[in-house]
Amino acid sequence: MSISLTNIRVNNFRSLENIDLTINKTNIIIGQNNCGKSNLLKAINIAFGNVRDISESDIFISSEERISSTKTATIDILLKPVDLEGTFQKTFSDFWISVFTDSWITPDETNGDYVGIRTVLQYDIRKDDYIIVKKPIQEWNDSIETSVVGAKKSFGNDMVDSLTSFYMDAHRDAVEDIKNRKSFFGKATSQSDLSDQLTSELEGQLNHINSEIVRNIPALQQTNRRMSSIGKTMGSSTGTVEIEPLARKISDLHKGMDIVYKDGVAAQFSISQHGMGTRSWISFLTLGAYVDWHNEKLKQDDEDAENYTMLTMEEPEAHLHPQAQRQLYFQISEFDGQKIISTHSPSVLAQADLRDIIYINKQQGKTSVKRFNVGQYTPEELNRIEREVINTRGELLFSNAIVLCEGITEEQALPIYFKEYFGFEAICSGINIIGIGGQNYKTFLNLIKDLDIPWFIFSDGETETKKTVKKAVGVENIEELNSMSNIIILDNENDYEKYLISDGYRDIIISAINECENDEEYFANYILTKNHTSMGRERTNDPMCGTCQQHIYKDVLRDFDGEGGLERALYDCCTGKKAKAKYATYVAEKIVSQQDVTKRIPSKINTLLKEIGRLLNLTEKEDYRTHEVIE
Repeated sequence: MSISLTNIRVNNFRSLENIDLTINKTNIIIGQNNCGKSNLLKAINIAFGNVRDISESDIFISSEERISSTKTATIDILLKPVDLEGTFQKTFSDFWISVFTDSWITPDETNGDYVGIRTVLQYDIRKDDYIIVKKPIQEWNDSIETSVVGAKKSFGNDMVDSLTSFYMDAHRDAVEDIKNRKSFFGKATSQSDLSDQLTSELEGQLNHINSEIVRNIPALQQTNRRMSSIGKTMGSSTGTVEIEPLARKISDLHKGMDIVYKDGVAAQFSISQHGMGTRSWISFLTLGAYVDWHNEKLKQDDEDAENYTMLTMEEPEAHLHPQAQRQLYFQISEFDGQKIISTHSPSVLAQADLRDIIYINKQQGKTSVKRFNVGQYTPEELNRIEREVINTRGELLFSNAIVLCEGITEEQALPIYFKEYFGFEAICSGINIIGIGGQNYKTFLNLIKDLDIPWFIFSDGETETKKTVKKAVGVENIEELNSMSNIIILDNENDYEKYLISDGYRDIIISAINECENDEEYFANYILTKNHTSMGRERTNDPMCGTCQQHIYKDVLRDFDGEGGLERALYDCCTGKKAKAKYATYVAEKIVSQQDVTKRIPSKINTLLKEIGRLLNLTEKEDYRTHEVIE
């Protein structure tokens, strides 16, 4: 039987003013840069005693607050006993009882025994610095403030040996690891476990080989002789300098080691000659090797010993192509222990279970954390979220805000209006504009709303579409939907193309189509060739055929004659099978290039952009601060 970290609570640590988070076996942290992901990983490592480098900069203070020596940061972790399948047990095994002892274990007949560890970062006037204080939590209540803790207590040696936390930041590099004895590679390769006699024999052979190399290479011999005169220069008759082609001590072998990679029949090359992706990947694999060695060593010392391992890792995908990211994630999944991994990769996210995703966001300097509430959805709903959002649109979860629209036309056009209005690309401010390919708003909103990501909808105005949006948003009636400032619905049953035509952009659209087709008469010829041709067949209200008992259908013909004929022709031309995606960009760019600033942004789109700017505190270009768009 083992143990599992089930909860972490953090108060006043860096940007983590107050968070309370449940922890699974595997945890995937997502969020934008500088939102607090690294702060959470460091807090966990401090709680396990793996980090001692702290300072007053680790204490959260608000923008108008001055740091006070009385202010502290608090990190609580909760450990519970589990079996090999991860199922919670009522009591700890004999081994863990011997490790924690009664000093740390809190009996709980109702919910099962647990170990609560409070870590406090506080100012010590005697050291004139911040120190780390550990205390047992005797009652784990609803919050840090209401929980009951005991007196200050240090980890025992058994706790230090059995509770191991390994942290890898995004700057890992196997080449640097080789040189650093404190790296996981250096730790693993410096542990020889050889007898004193064998160590002495091998080091004697290394000394002999070193001497032979220098003696038989004239350039080395001459250089060595020249350098040996440094003793006289420095006034020491006994000082010497020697060249060491190889490490002379077994404990220093890592200094002269290299990692080489051979691809097929090609010559082998040092890892230093490979890219950062390969070097980063190998650095992670050396961690796995060190953990395996560490666990085997514990078993050798005590065959009944159990161990707990926590891996915290930043951006495992760094420098790797998407396929390699997927393979690395599989290797991380096989890591023996709990894992908390931060990532910016949709490829990594696509492999994660929805239950394991932790969304981190920061507003006004404060970090908030959120898990997706899997329990409130049916298996089919969860499957659709994973298939239609996570697997294909995972980048959405790294957004500051999301704009949902129905199709490819709006997805192409809205970013053009956004750039015209604000002066920069939507993606530069972390805003994703997504055409959901129909009216499947609910699948996207289930995930987006549950993670508290700001969202907007730009919707067509057909009656059935509005009903779909109403149901997806979860409001009672259309009037309530219309009152929501983050939902923009086109009027008069219009879709995007009908809206533009009716809003005064008819001639501009015609010009854009002709320009796209590189033919000034294209639209005029379209009317001539398409008028009175079939648009398809539709079912009539006539009784079914008495002979074959089938519904009766008739051809529907285009009619570009009379009043409104030109508009009908233009709508037909814009919405053809390939026309929507083909013309959308040309039309939007033509509209924003008009001389009249008040007509460069269609009024409904202007309303949407104003709301985005208001919510995210974005400032529009001067043109749109001084000229009102015509409503």
